[in-house]
Amino acid sequence: MTTGAGGPRSPGLRVRGLTVERPAVGGAPGRDQRRSVVADLDLDLAPGQRLALTGPSSADVTAVLACLAGQRPPSGGSVTVDDLELGLHPEPRRLGYLSPDHRLIGTLTAVENVLVSLIAGGEPSNRVTGERAETQLAALGLSPATWHNLVEQLSGGQQQRVALARALVLRPRLVVLDEPTSELDPDSVELVVGVLREVASDGVCCVLSSDDDVLLDLCDRRITLG
Repeated sequence: MTTGAGGPRSPGLRVRGLTVERPAVGGAPGRDQRRSVVADLDLDLAPGQRLALTGPSSADVTAVLACLAGQRPPSGGSVTVDDLELGLHPEPRRLGYLSPDHRLIGTLTAVENVLVSLIAGGEPSNRVTGERAETQLAALGLSPATWHNLVEQLSGGQQQRVALARALVLRPRLVVLDEPTSELDPDSVELVVGVLREVASDGVCCVLSSDDDVLLDLCDRRITLG
């Protein structure tokens, strides 16, 4: 399966021969039967471009996004960003990832969760860094009253925006966002769209999944699995 016009564009995201498999349901006991979610995917995404990944199975889309984000190894193929192999668990300056379960640290505040990404990316732990975290949270519509609450005290939509702020705050070379607006109201969705436009203007590649037409219309391209 090949997507994209013309030759490879670099720097940016380059995917070659990506194959993602999942265990087959109802296979014979004791036999590792697997089915292909996507096979031999080729993809080039230039800096600042946004790609939507859709499909009939949200679990399959999530599996492909996780491989694109270096969160799990694919069955085959390669993912490179700016001509360098992405690898497993890439550092935050190269990759920002929003997973369906958000992966926030419940014992930290909203600001502290964003600071984790900044400090992991090599930023000093100082007032300026704290202000960057707060600015990103504010851009996504989180009021100052929520910034210093433990994330376990926040609503699902607030937690989703904290996780999104953490993924975007460093302006990594690639962001992979799994359903970034699934728990948000229309006003909050518009804020996310505005932030993603700003991120694209900084040359960040973005791959996302969504059922929201507003977010899908933001994307330059779309791939449908299956």
